Amino acid sequence: MRHEIKVLTTAKPIYKIHCGECNWELLITANTDESVKCCPWCGWRDLEISHLTKSGAFQEIECKKHGKMTILLPSDTIEPEDFMDNFFCPFCH
Repeated sequence: MRHEIKVLTTAKPIYKIHCGECNWELLITANTDESVKCCPWCGWRDLEISHLTKSGAFQEIECKKHGKMTILLPSDTIEPEDFMDNFFCPFCH
């Protein structure tokens, strides 16, 4: 039985940053169309010596039984436009 899923956000890109200052590699998900301006770990703003890429996409959904969740597809070959708003709850199905 497929439980009712409510789509909470449009699909957005996952950003991957390898910071040139702290040397951490981080994934960033946010429900915004703004561009990344600094490393979320150390605040380093010089993105020219950091490596910033889009790496997949994510979307937030809600199941009546299990609540809100975020589905991430961290693949370089998927774009937000590829999401079809027809997820299954991974805890119900």
